[in-house]
Amino acid sequence: MRAVRILVVIGIAMFLANCVPSLHPLFTEKDLVFDPALIGMWVDENGKNTWAFQKSGDNSYELVYTENESPAKFEAHLVKLEKFLFLDLFPEEPEMKNGLYKGLLIPVHGFSRIWIEGDLVKLAYLDPDWLKDMIDKKKIKIGHDFIDQGIILTEQTKDLQKFAVKYAEDSKAFSVKTELHRQK
Repeated sequence: MRAVRILVVIGIAMFLANCVPSLHPLFTEKDLVFDPALIGMWVDENGKNTWAFQKSGDNSYELVYTENESPAKFEAHLVKLEKFLFLDLFPEEPEMKNGLYKGLLIPVHGFSRIWIEGDLVKLAYLDPDWLKDMIDKKKIKIGHDFIDQGIILTEQTKDLQKFAVKYAEDSKAFSVKTELHRQK
């Protein structure tokens, strides 16, 4: 049963295909910041996927991410850890009536480094291949589980934050990059 739930988790996180999902958030309330510059419609390099951010509370955003004309809603938070800014995404619960199916879904967090520079947003995701290699070589010790070929982080928030800060400037760790341009 646990394996089925975790496989569903991986499925939920597919929009972040190159991202490592986490069972726990990267933030506590004290780590949250709000930057109004993020509000608006953003489009990725290929012009196909959009990211629409709007304010949704004191320190949170609602994100509608549209990929191939298929939208999905997320709760988004900007997380300030030391001098680094991260984006933590969490899917909104799907609207469905099937209790069994809904009961087996486990939403996960996805996080990335983020830079907001005027009409440009840069995202750098944790590279799953790098992480797997570092774990296999016993160079990194972090709570995780392997599902098929994928990794899911199981570390608690406090230690997840230490990990993110430690590797924040490592271009091999956060090597999967996306650029978003403000749509006018």
